[in-house]
Amino acid sequence: MPDILFFDEITDAAANLVGGKGLGLGKTATAGLPVPAGFVLTTQAYRRAVERGIRADAGLGRAITGAYESLGAGPVAVRSSATAEDAADTSFAGQQETILGVRGAEALIDAIERCWRSLFTDRAVAYREKQNVDAAGLAMAVVVQKLVPAESAGVLFTRDPLDPEGKRMLAEAAWGLGEVVVSGRVQPDRFTLDHDTGAVLDRTLGSKAVRVTGGDEEHVPAELQRQFCLNDAALAQLAELGRKVEAFYGDARDLEWAYAGGTFHLLQARPITVAGAAEREQVRQGVIAELKAKADPRGTAWVRYNLSEVLPQPTPMTWAVVQRLLAADGGFGAMNRDLGAKPDPALGALSGFDLVAGRPMANLSRLPRMQFATPPFEYPLGDYRKDPRKALDPKPALNPLAGKGCVLGLFSLPGTVLNLTRLMNTTKRLSATFGPKFETEIVPQFADAARHALAQDWSKLDPAALVREFETWVHKTLVEFARESLKPTVFADLAWNEAVDALKPALGEERARVAVGELSLGAAPPAGANLPGAVRDLASGLLSRATFLETFGHRGTNEMELAQPRWSEAPQELDKLVRGAKGRDHTAAIVNAEKIADEAKLAGPAREPFALTVQRLRTYLGLREAGKHYLLLGYAVVRRALVELDRRFGLNGGIFFLAPADLPDLIAGKDLSAKITAARKKRQTELSLEVPPVLFSDDLDAIGRPLPEPPGGDKLEGVPLSAGVAEGPALVLTEPAAAPPEGGYVLVCPSTDPAWVPLFVHATALVMETGGVLSHGAIVAREFGLPAVAGLPGATQRLKTGQRVRVDGGRGTVTILDGAR
Repeated sequence: MPDILFFDEITDAAANLVGGKGLGLGKTATAGLPVPAGFVLTTQAYRRAVERGIRADAGLGRAITGAYESLGAGPVAVRSSATAEDAADTSFAGQQETILGVRGAEALIDAIERCWRSLFTDRAVAYREKQNVDAAGLAMAVVVQKLVPAESAGVLFTRDPLDPEGKRMLAEAAWGLGEVVVSGRVQPDRFTLDHDTGAVLDRTLGSKAVRVTGGDEEHVPAELQRQFCLNDAALAQLAELGRKVEAFYGDARDLEWAYAGGTFHLLQARPITVAGAAEREQVRQGVIAELKAKADPRGTAWVRYNLSEVLPQPTPMTWAVVQRLLAADGGFGAMNRDLGAKPDPALGALSGFDLVAGRPMANLSRLPRMQFATPPFEYPLGDYRKDPRKALDPKPALNPLAGKGCVLGLFSLPGTVLNLTRLMNTTKRLSATFGPKFETEIVPQFADAARHALAQDWSKLDPAALVREFETWVHKTLVEFARESLKPTVFADLAWNEAVDALKPALGEERARVAVGELSLGAAPPAGANLPGAVRDLASGLLSRATFLETFGHRGTNEMELAQPRWSEAPQELDKLVRGAKGRDHTAAIVNAEKIADEAKLAGPAREPFALTVQRLRTYLGLREAGKHYLLLGYAVVRRALVELDRRFGLNGGIFFLAPADLPDLIAGKDLSAKITAARKKRQTELSLEVPPVLFSDDLDAIGRPLPEPPGGDKLEGVPLSAGVAEGPALVLTEPAAAPPEGGYVLVCPSTDPAWVPLFVHATALVMETGGVLSHGAIVAREFGLPAVAGLPGATQRLKTGQRVRVDGGRGTVTILDGAR
């Protein structure tokens, strides 16, 4: 395999040698498009140099020098071309190094080494983790290309992402090299072009105070700052280049270009990794059609409730696996049958939750059917329509006539009462004896089997055996064990309600509920499953990291998401745990049940049952957490099988964008890359759609409908970069923070370069003072599904850290909510 390939030598067969960027430049150059001459130092050279170093390999050094001289030995641009770069679903925009204006062989070798080192910077690692790209097998090719002495440069979307009809192009341009546009250092000139003719439909003068020429930055003269850097004739020429690139690839692209001496030079042509307005609307209509098919003819409400807290945005594989936990014929349904309920057999693999534009939401029409085929209770949808906030904590109302009609309901009333009585009696009876059996029989057997599975040598299993392990452990964990591990939650809820009922006559409902809440404090899981206690001991030094990981290494952040690494795989995450735990008192004072009994004046025969109820409450609250702890141990086995399959087939995290039904095709050797790409893009587009927390089947158009601006809000208007709406506290920074804070913030900054990526990972939205639609910040924000707005000079002074703001990336507005409500 060669160490160096010139552009005209590159074919599809060399993809793994030259990386995404190198492959694109080679193919477009061979097609006769105006690509400046260059060559690629291949991944073979990278892998050998990692072991030896360039300067220790005299032959490689001579080859680089010779290739450089064949380009004329003038200034060159040196760019990374990692094997996962410029893919159809991940652009890796700016994540690795780019060095412009490199002169001389020694400087070129230094620049190549900088590119190689950038593969494992914090920003590149954070980007790969966010995009679920496996670092195993990644390698770095390096593109070396003659530097165009650009008079102006910029970017072109061959289809404007904000145009629902796909009839417009969008160009941005600035003086000098394009680095100031991509980095967001200037607010570029902005042009909207007719796709077919190149005619200018709209133009906005940017703020172009600096430019880069060669490798140096300089001030732009005032008269040039007041001029557009491209005229209409040049823009028509640029649009023609865009159409030629589209014709070559067969789809829309975003281009980087340079303009010099009346000619456009093509520097890069990437797939557009995010959906435009037309595709976004197509996805929105698809979501609406799916929900219409799932809606009850009498009406349905979907609510962001319960599950969404622990699994907010599941990948396709995770959602398919979790359905075995939730389904009527899965773990949840089996538990209900054990307790005397009779889930509707017509539900089959359905559950009480649907995925609504990528978000799990409870289906309040279907949820009661998880108990009975014709449930004697229902959720008051009429009340929820009048006040949707009530649906956020939904409470079913007893209605024995629900779904039966008046006459039939009256005849079936005795049977309904009998069924409910039987359900309650069975639940009470089992709760009296379940705890010891769960701790001494069920958990040890399951945990021993899971630990044995995790300890086996997975590399010796063939792909078919890995799929069998996956299927076996999905069933063992999410059906068989979940059937038991979910019961403590039901029993804790039963004890809670019994305790409230005992206190209510004397204390009133509100005080009774508060008192029972006090009694629940201090309920701890059994030893070996007490994560809060272990975190406390880890932070205080009483527990070593090795011991912590031995017991809790199968846990992790966002641990219900199978694509998320466990702590045993990413032990550096423990630093965040320790930081959060230090200096905090994790112990809770245990309220004496006798004291509450005295307050409620419980005496005689009522006192002892109350004490037993409180004891049962504390026991099952602890066992509920233990159940989750051990269920996640089996979950880790499921993940292990998927990660091994992903590695074997080189999917770079793509396994999580497939479904279990795809695994036979995978091990049969079928190419599923297009399916993975489509699933990634669909999920990303769905998550960019606004979804209200309570959604009604008679108003499904609320999906994607921007939320109304709050009355009196102070609104800033800028350039829309990435569609979607998000709210959160502002985090205002003028340079990247060394340690990103806890997530949920709206990042506000002057502009971004790749060093900001770790902050993107935990942000809900992005606001930049400068930057265009194809700046680094805009590209990465769209890939991460973050609403983003730029073109707000002074935003870092206007907005304050902690101030609550709403970012509407489709409208290009930032609304200050503090004081507006």
